[in-house]
Amino acid sequence: MTKNLRVRRPLTRAAALAAIGALTGLGTAHADVTPSIIGGTPADQTYSFMASLQYERDGNPDSHRCGGGLISPEWIVTAAHCVTQAGTNGEPYVVMDPALFHVRVGTTDRTTGGSVAKLREIVVHPGYRELADRSEGNDIALLRLDAPIDQAPAKMVDDRTEPGTAVREIGWGYTSNADAGDPSKLPTQLQQLDTSIIPPDTPKCLADAEGDDSWGLRNEGDVCADNPEGVRGPCGGDSGSPLLVRDGDRWRIAGVDSRGVGSECGASPDIYTSVGHFRGWIDDAIS
Repeated sequence: MTKNLRVRRPLTRAAALAAIGALTGLGTAHADVTPSIIGGTPADQTYSFMASLQYERDGNPDSHRCGGGLISPEWIVTAAHCVTQAGTNGEPYVVMDPALFHVRVGTTDRTTGGSVAKLREIVVHPGYRELADRSEGNDIALLRLDAPIDQAPAKMVDDRTEPGTAVREIGWGYTSNADAGDPSKLPTQLQQLDTSIIPPDTPKCLADAEGDDSWGLRNEGDVCADNPEGVRGPCGGDSGSPLLVRDGDRWRIAGVDSRGVGSECGASPDIYTSVGHFRGWIDDAIS
């Protein structure tokens, strides 16, 4: 949902943001960042690189906000809207304080297991803009941990993922539209869903059923993941989670979840920020 953390504008997303904002006192700028996979299944394996970005909310010090992917022992890639707020005085965004967050990495249960680390630094792509009513793409950020952790990172793809590529979505977002907006209903068990990349000029990747292109595919930095049967796909809380492609017996990270095109989770494709497209920026930032 991109500050929008999968902003599904009508009731599902708008109500979710308002409800979470009321609980946290953070307002909607933070709220939508808690956006599991609708129509997915429990993870059939442990993804050593899968991260839950967590923070204090409503008395819970380990509340899930977003997903992310470990790409080195001390760096995680996620969505920019997970760690920014709307800017003031002409600023495109304000980076949130790294001290607000910690991550749990390498477990299928976001409440236990794996490795836990605090953040030292947040690096947001300079082309990202924090807008309340639409996305302009470039929705990608890097989280530097305060120390290397003992979990196996995933390799990243080298290029933008092409249409027709089989991909896997994973995340801890809502598993039902009816639950969206109630943080207590976020699943603890990691979910997964297999789908494929579809052409960027596919109409449903560009605008919702009413023709609103606010959250549609924006530029070459975006890729569009299909919603199987027209009813399955990521939801709030899945933002920042890695999009995976199979490479032999391993997984590579191809993207990070940015937003849903329409207002109902699973009813439209999801737009992922292409890790391959931004590979040069990522490599420079973490070198």
